[in-house]
Amino acid sequence: MRGYYLTNKHWALEAIKLRRVKLSLFNEMNDPFELLGMELRTKKDRDEFHQLKEEMNQTIGVLCFSRSWNNPVLWSHYGDRHRGLCLGFDLLDDWIFDVSYEGERLKEEIESELLERDHETLGHKLLITKYEHWRYEDEVRMVLNLNDSVHEKGMYFLPFCNALYLREVIIGARRDLSPKDVRKVISSQDNNVRLTQGRLAFRSYRIVKNQAVKSG
Repeated sequence: MRGYYLTNKHWALEAIKLRRVKLSLFNEMNDPFELLGMELRTKKDRDEFHQLKEEMNQTIGVLCFSRSWNNPVLWSHYGDRHRGLCLGFDLLDDWIFDVSYEGERLKEEIESELLERDHETLGHKLLITKYEHWRYEDEVRMVLNLNDSVHEKGMYFLPFCNALYLREVIIGARRDLSPKDVRKVISSQDNNVRLTQGRLAFRSYRIVKNQAVKSG
């Protein structure tokens, strides 16, 4: 599937040039309820949960993508207020999970869940559960073991690969970059990437591609 990754100009150009994307760690993500999708009724629940959460913070990173790129709120929140870029990747379906949006915290027996270690475990549910008001993101996630990533200066990266194949770059509507500026940092390995510029739609609250501008 095609997944869209929005970020500011600096990180987008770094990702394109170095052919890698920075993983997010749960303790630095913008939603403070990450990994807090479970209702914690007792002190025992809270103690067991916080131990699990700490383990996940130390061992797991994620890449977050949207199924679409034309929601202006996405650009405002993640694309540096429409000054950034959107990277469109072809993603392997086996590597990604749909985020589940819930109106209430999950209610389950934590002790029995902690005994299991497959995709139906509490840990997996917490990785993909978010409050329903985040639904506008239409998010899918790639969940990765930090040991399988590139570690540099306290940050973790996933290099471009068959599971993360760069296909297009969309430049924000409030840009100070041209397609030619972006083309300069694209590796020869990615020379088939399509470059376009976004603009505000004339008849709806959407971002659309500016067909009048050549990709450069």
